[in-house]
Amino acid sequence: MGRRLIIAEKPSQAREYANALGVKSRADGYLENEEYIITWCYGHLLELERPETYMDLARVGKRWSLKRLPVLPKAAEFRRVVKAGAEKQYQIVLHLLRSSEITEVICGTDADREGQLLFQEVWEASKCQKPLKRLWISSLTVASILEGMNNLQPAQAVAGLAAAGHGRAYADWDFGMNLTEGFTSLFGSYDTLRKKPNVISIGRVQTPTLALIVEREWEIHSFIPQPFFEIRAEFATSKGNYIGKWYDITNETKRIAKREEAEEIIKRIQGKPAFIEKLTKKGLQEPPPLLFDLTSLTVAASKKYGFSAEKVLKIAQSLYEKKGITYPRTDCPYLSKDLTPKLALHLEAVNQEPYRKLVAEAIGFGVPKGKRVINTITAHHAIIPTTEKTAQDKLTRDEQNLYDLIVRRFIAVWYPPAKYSQTDVDTVIEREHFAAKGKVLENSGWKVVYNYDKEEIEDGTTTVLPPLKQGQEVETKTLSIEEKTTKPPKRYSQGDLLKAMEGAGKQVDDEVLRQQLKGKGLGTVATRPAIIESLIDRGYIYQEQKVLKPTVKGTELIQLIKKRLAKAQLLISAEMTGQMEFNLSKVEKGKLTLEAYISDVEIAIRQIIEELRTFEKTNGKMPIAVGSKPLAPKSPQGVDHRSLDKTDKSGPKKADEGLTLLGICPSCGHEVIEGQKGFGCSNWKNGCHFVIWKKQLCGKTITPNQVKSLLKKGRTPLIKGFKSNTGKKFSAYLVWDKPEEGKLKFEFEQ
Repeated sequence: MGRRLIIAEKPSQAREYANALGVKSRADGYLENEEYIITWCYGHLLELERPETYMDLARVGKRWSLKRLPVLPKAAEFRRVVKAGAEKQYQIVLHLLRSSEITEVICGTDADREGQLLFQEVWEASKCQKPLKRLWISSLTVASILEGMNNLQPAQAVAGLAAAGHGRAYADWDFGMNLTEGFTSLFGSYDTLRKKPNVISIGRVQTPTLALIVEREWEIHSFIPQPFFEIRAEFATSKGNYIGKWYDITNETKRIAKREEAEEIIKRIQGKPAFIEKLTKKGLQEPPPLLFDLTSLTVAASKKYGFSAEKVLKIAQSLYEKKGITYPRTDCPYLSKDLTPKLALHLEAVNQEPYRKLVAEAIGFGVPKGKRVINTITAHHAIIPTTEKTAQDKLTRDEQNLYDLIVRRFIAVWYPPAKYSQTDVDTVIEREHFAAKGKVLENSGWKVVYNYDKEEIEDGTTTVLPPLKQGQEVETKTLSIEEKTTKPPKRYSQGDLLKAMEGAGKQVDDEVLRQQLKGKGLGTVATRPAIIESLIDRGYIYQEQKVLKPTVKGTELIQLIKKRLAKAQLLISAEMTGQMEFNLSKVEKGKLTLEAYISDVEIAIRQIIEELRTFEKTNGKMPIAVGSKPLAPKSPQGVDHRSLDKTDKSGPKKADEGLTLLGICPSCGHEVIEGQKGFGCSNWKNGCHFVIWKKQLCGKTITPNQVKSLLKKGRTPLIKGFKSNTGKKFSAYLVWDKPEEGKLKFEFEQ
C-alpha cells in the first residue's frame, strides 16, 4: 500500500502536521509513518536565474549597460536554479515526489499566493504526474488540520493561484532585472565611501511606493500656511456654562481669513442679547470596529506600540505558528457564515485572565451575526484567536501585546454598539450663529473591552452641556478670537503608508469603504512590509521617530522620472501599478491568461528601455545622489534646488573616507560613522554633537551592529551579560532615551 506525501512550507509547519496526524518517526529531511511522509521546503528552494544566463555575453559583455537589454524570457522560458544552501533538502523533496512509494501528493504550504508558488516551483521541476491535492487551512490547530485533511481541495481549485504566483514572480523579475540594470548604467555610480556600486534599484511595487513618500514631502515643503480666525463665545445659564463656535449659516465650511473681519463681528454683537434658536437631540450608535486584517492590525500595533510593518508580520507569523491566532496574511476583516457555529469555541479559548469577565459578558450577547462580522470573505477570513488556549506566559512581551490587540478586537464584536446622546445647539447673537455640540456616552457597549471612560470629550466643540431649551435666553460671558493656521499634510507613518499602498495612493480611513476599494493596491498584505524595509535598506527613505522621509537619492530618482522620463512615469503611478495588481488577481480567477499578463509587462519595459537609450544619446550618463542623506531644502514650488542637468556636479557631502557608515543621525540626518572612542555624526565639523560612546555600560561595550540596529529600528537586539551594581547579571535591550543626544536606556524583557 502506498503512502501520501505532504509538503509543508517549513519544518515547524511540518511538525504541526505530524502532531495532528500522529506521525512520529523522524528521518533525514522528513517525518513518516505507515500512511504519511511529511517533508518541507525552507521557503523557496528554487529561484529564477540571473539575466546573464539568457545573454550572449561574448557579444554584449559582462558590464551592465543598456545594450544588453531588454532580457524578457517568455513565461514558458523562465528557468530556475536551486538556492544556495538548499540543495540537500531540494534533492530530498525531489526524491520523494518521484518515489514509486508515493501514491498521492498534498500541497501543505501556506495557503496564499507565495506559498502556492514555492510548492509549484518544486512540483513542476520534478515533472511529477501523481494525483495532487491542496490542504487549505486558516490555523495550525489540530482541529483545523484534521478538518482540512478531510476536505482536501483538487489541484485545479488553486490552478489560478499558481498562475498568479508565477505572474508575480516573472513580472517582478522583468521589472527589477531590466530596469535596475538600465537605470544603474545611466544614473548609478561607484560609491567610494562604501566601496561598492551605487545601484539604482527599480521595482514594480517599490518605485511607486517611493513616489508616494517623495510626493508627500514635496506637498509639505510647498505648502504655504494660511492663517484663519475662530470666534468663540462662552455662554452662561443658571445651570452651567457652554462654549459655542462661530459659523456662517450660509456656508458652514467658511473660515474667517482676516482678524479685522473677526473683530468687526465681535464689535457688532458685543453686549447684545443671545438666545438658543435651535436645539436638537438624537441618539447615536457606534458599532464595534471590524475584525483585523493584516493592514488594520499593523496600523493598530504601529499606533499603540510603534511596531514596524515588518515586525508586526513577524510577530503575527510567530503567533500563528504557536497556534494562538488564525492565518495572519489576510486582507479580509470578515468571517464566513460556516464559521458561525464555531465562534463560541474561539471565544472559550480566550476565557482566561485578563479576559474572563469580558468573555462572560460577551457570551450573554450571543454569537455575532451582522454583516460587519459575517460577510463574504476572500481567500482567508479575519485574524482571530484560534480554538486552542494560548499560554500567555510563554509568549514574548511583543507577542503578548499583539495577541492582546487581536483578542480584544475579537471580543468587542460580540458586544452591542456604544450608544450616545447628542445635543446640537445653535445660539444666535444679532444674526451671528454659534454652534455647540454635547455628546454623552450613555451605554459603553463594546467600549468596555477597551476601558473607555463613561463620559468622553472628543474635540474642542464637543462637551457635556448643561440643561438647555430651545428659545432660552443666555448670557454672553466672553467673546474671544483664536488665531490658527492651516496645516500641511502629514508625513506617512508605516501604518499610514500601508493604507495608502492598499488604496493605490488613496489613504482611506473608513474601514467599510476601505474594503470596497480593495483589489487595485500596491502589492499585497504579505509583501508590503518587505517593500518598506527594502526602501530603507536601499537608501531611498529613512524613518525619523514614527514618520518616513525620503533621502536625496530617493527624491532625485522620482524627480528624474517625473521631469525627464515620460514613458517611465508608469513606474511611479500608483494607479497603473494597482491596475497591474488587479490584472494579477484576474489571472488568479482565470479571467486573464498568464501569457497575456506578461505580454503587457513586456510592452511597458521595452518602452522604458527605449526611452533610456534616447536619454543616453542626448544627455550621456548622469549619476544621482549616493548614500542615504535626508532630503535637501526645497524651493517654494516644492522642487529640490539641485538641478538634474548633466553639468551639475553638486551633491551630498560625504563622511570621511574609510569610515564605516552605520545609519542616519537622529539629530541632523547625516551619516553616523564609527570612530576610535565612539559612534558619532559625520557632520560634527558643522556643529552636530550626536555621539554614542563605546565606553562600557554595565560591563558591556556597545558594538557597531548594535548601533546599526538602534539607528534603523530604535532598539538593539537583546543583549545578555549586563552586570548590575550588585554584580547580578541581566539581559536587556538598549533603546533611545533622547535620540538626538545619543542617550540610551534599558528596556527589559517581561
